Amino acid sequence: MDVLKDILDNLNDSIIILDSVGQIVLYNNEALRIQNSISEKPIRIGDHFLEMVTQERKETVAEILKTVKNHKKPYKNFAEYNTPSGSKVFLEISFVPVFGHKRELKYINIITHDITPRKIFESKVMAVAADVKNLIENANAIILSVDSLGYIVEWNSQCAQITGFHKDDIFCKKLSEILVKECNTPLFHDLMSAVLKNHAIGNYELPIQTKDGSEIIVIFSATPRTNTHGQVIGATLVGHDITELTEYRRSMENLVQKRIAELQQVLKKEKEVIEMKSRFVSIASHEFRTPLSSIDFATNFIKQNAGTIGSKKLNEKMEVIEKQVNYMSHLLDDVLIYSKNEAGKIQLIPSNICLDNFFRSVVKEVACNTKRSHKICLSTNQLHGLVTDEKLLRNIIINLLINAIKFSPGREELFLIIQDLESHIAITVRDEGMGIPEDEMGKIFEPFVRGKAVDAIQGTGLGLSIVKKSVELLHGTIQVESTPGKGSVFTVTIPRIELI
Repeated sequence: MDVLKDILDNLNDSIIILDSVGQIVLYNNEALRIQNSISEKPIRIGDHFLEMVTQERKETVAEILKTVKNHKKPYKNFAEYNTPSGSKVFLEISFVPVFGHKRELKYINIITHDITPRKIFESKVMAVAADVKNLIENANAIILSVDSLGYIVEWNSQCAQITGFHKDDIFCKKLSEILVKECNTPLFHDLMSAVLKNHAIGNYELPIQTKDGSEIIVIFSATPRTNTHGQVIGATLVGHDITELTEYRRSMENLVQKRIAELQQVLKKEKEVIEMKSRFVSIASHEFRTPLSSIDFATNFIKQNAGTIGSKKLNEKMEVIEKQVNYMSHLLDDVLIYSKNEAGKIQLIPSNICLDNFFRSVVKEVACNTKRSHKICLSTNQLHGLVTDEKLLRNIIINLLINAIKFSPGREELFLIIQDLESHIAITVRDEGMGIPEDEMGKIFEPFVRGKAVDAIQGTGLGLSIVKKSVELLHGTIQVESTPGKGSVFTVTIPRIELI
């Protein structure tokens, strides 16, 4: 018996051996330790086992011993004790019957395993799990999990708040069928494919459809869900609603694009201005050099022949000077009008114009300035008065008529047709001159641009540009039709509206 006692004392489990009537015949040191920790009553050989059991456990233990005797089968029981010090002890107790040769009950071995550390650990694990569950449930982030087939198995309150779908609406349903529009399904499949291959994915933007049919943009981080064997069984997705941020980003991108476009437009305009200045310097130097040379030649001739020159020859030279001065004056007027127009410094000065007198006066003025090189055929219906800016209207008519004369060499007449159509005045200037090539039609209203075929004809290329700007200031329109070799038709409409 001493040898058996030594063996039992070296075991980690508590061992108490009872005889067939329930009296203690042997116990080890672990049994003594446990008994001392849960009760003040000592354990002694010869005492009935029920005498050392606490009052609240007596009935349960008596029933267990009876069951073991009657059924002759082992019985396992779990017990929780409060120690005198106030702590808890958790025990796993096995009642194992031992039989003789004739199957008579000889002993009952009570093997007790102290599972307090395990229970404390389980309790801590459960507490941590509860904390984690509570944290996930109340996190200020979308947290959801799906299995390997895409069925939703976890869904926190933030998911419900953001999407409008509650757990009962969404559990055991495919995420892609509920939250992802068909057009965005490939995005979700790409995400799931990567995660199921055991890859973690971060900063993945996915459009999500809410319960009310609207769409939000969520940025997800996705990690694989694994079982105890390390096999991927699904995915956990943590996300934030970045719809407002996305809209702000897009608005900023649009703003940047707009600013870039504006900058490009400014740079383009600046480039055009530089090019125009370059063209102007080139054209002006050429256009002013010719009349200045003529004036210089005429004045030198007069100086050298002052004593012998006759009146006829003197008048001829004076006419040359006068003609060239008028031409340069006209060039300077065009440049001045154009620069004022570009700077927005032209102020409209409306007045009531008698159209019949006005057009006849303009025709006479142009005829005189061009030495009546062409006959201007004026045709009108019954004209009424018009409230408009007389100076701008005069510039329009004079430039169109002078252009028609300049580009109709060898022709004798051109046509000015005026129609008063109550709501507007239609002004048509038609010539039978050189016409405009089709590939140059798109540029005829640009400043300092001249056709390839008219280099030999004096001009700065500002006339039609001034006409167009003047027409726009009067809220009118201008159209042109032209056939090379047959002439051009310019039609201007000036509405009867109050100028501001």
